[in-house]
Amino acid sequence: MRKSLILTCVIYFLLYSLLMFLVYNAVNYFVYNWMNSAFPSMDNLLEYKQELQEDNFLDIPLTRSSQCSFIVFDDEGCTVYATSKEVADNINAKDLLLIKDYYGNYTYLVFEKNGSDGKTYYYVYLNKREEDTQTAQVIESSVLDENLHVIEGDLIAGKESLSEKEFGFIQGQYGENQMIEKYHYQTSDGKNRTMVLISLQINAQTYDKPLNSANRLWLMTIPIVVLLAIVVTLLVIRRIKTSILPLNHAIASYRGDNQFEVNKAAIPMKFESTVDRFSELVMRLENTQLEKEQAYQEKQRIIADISHDVKTPLTVIQGYSKALLEERVPEEKKQKYLETIYKRSKLAVGLMDSLFEYVKMEHPGFEPNRKNVDICELIRGILAEKYNEIEQRSFSLNVDIQEDPIYFMADEKLFRRLLENLLGNAIKYNPQGTTIFISLYEWDQKIILTVADNGIGILPEIIERVFEPFITGSSARTSGEGTGLGLSIVKKIIELHGGEISLILPPHPPFRTEFQMQWPSSSTK
Repeated sequence: MRKSLILTCVIYFLLYSLLMFLVYNAVNYFVYNWMNSAFPSMDNLLEYKQELQEDNFLDIPLTRSSQCSFIVFDDEGCTVYATSKEVADNINAKDLLLIKDYYGNYTYLVFEKNGSDGKTYYYVYLNKREEDTQTAQVIESSVLDENLHVIEGDLIAGKESLSEKEFGFIQGQYGENQMIEKYHYQTSDGKNRTMVLISLQINAQTYDKPLNSANRLWLMTIPIVVLLAIVVTLLVIRRIKTSILPLNHAIASYRGDNQFEVNKAAIPMKFESTVDRFSELVMRLENTQLEKEQAYQEKQRIIADISHDVKTPLTVIQGYSKALLEERVPEEKKQKYLETIYKRSKLAVGLMDSLFEYVKMEHPGFEPNRKNVDICELIRGILAEKYNEIEQRSFSLNVDIQEDPIYFMADEKLFRRLLENLLGNAIKYNPQGTTIFISLYEWDQKIILTVADNGIGILPEIIERVFEPFITGSSARTSGEGTGLGLSIVKKIIELHGGEISLILPPHPPFRTEFQMQWPSSSTK
């Protein structure tokens, strides 16, 4: 089964998220329980309802908590259980009347006021909350002086005054920073029980300590989160390295001149396109290297051909001039020697000119001087200039150029050289009496120029390389009349004008040699 790196990373991400979720919930649960244990309430105590109903108080964890205490009375006012002797001594059944009922509808409210005599008075109200309307109304009230003597009202029946402890019970307080409340319930065997809970009151003073402890706990989780992130990151990095290992091995082996091969089944699917592109790049590099080697070999061949073609006329010039200088040439042959020296020097100069022109056009920065001209009229003018030369050499010219003008962005000088090279080759390599055919027309958005002849044709051994530099017929190379750059220059001129040239094989009868050139006819009048 193919591996998916993205799926693996998603799995690791989900695993990390799950671990973070578990850590968060574990810490949150611990902090929640910690805060609850710091501030236990009646609700926390009632979570152990079954233990309360069985009078199994020792199984209640809150009995061991330093943050709360409780005492349980039966319906006769006897103490059933107390978490400490201090609680048992300080709270008795008579106090139950003053202690707030956790689930009851009756609530004591105490207000402190200063009288007109400058003394402090306490107004105690007993409110009843109506369950239907959720409103409260005063049932009874009493007034206490600053010494907690009852001076008005019968709210606290049978008591002429209250102690500090009893006054705290009415307000729901037990000592400093502690609150008190009661709860009535029945045991599993139907006995009545009243439980009084004394718990820590929540305020700024009591809340800061457990809150700081909880914050420290959260801070302790930061290293755990960082450690988990590092572990998951290392796992992902290891997975990525393992996934690209076959690719690394393939690159390393290719660098060692071995073939670049990658087992796609061993890498993730997401890397398959990368491997394909890299394979294409390797192939292009190999092709480029091959082309570079071929270009180097071609360069060496051109240098050798240049040396040969330049050396041939220069050797003749050197030999003939030396013979003339040493006066070893008979008088009647001196003129012939001088003519030969002139012809050979002219050939060498022509070769160098052709070579310079070829090299100039091969330069990447070379740009033809193109103008919008009527190419039909341009070619007619060139043929008119060459007509006498063609006729004097006993060649015939067959011209078929359409009457309508064909406008094209052309370099007139280069087009002249193009046609001169093709006509020169036809005259140079064919016997007298050969007909040269020229046709030019526009068809299917293309300009088509054909130069052909019915001469001897091109030697089979050079047909495939006819457009390469310094490729000529063997007779021309031997005689020293050909440079081998004519068709290479023609091809370059055509390409500079955005066209292409091809040697038609086999040529259309009656042609023996047929060159066809095409350009896109995109220019306007």
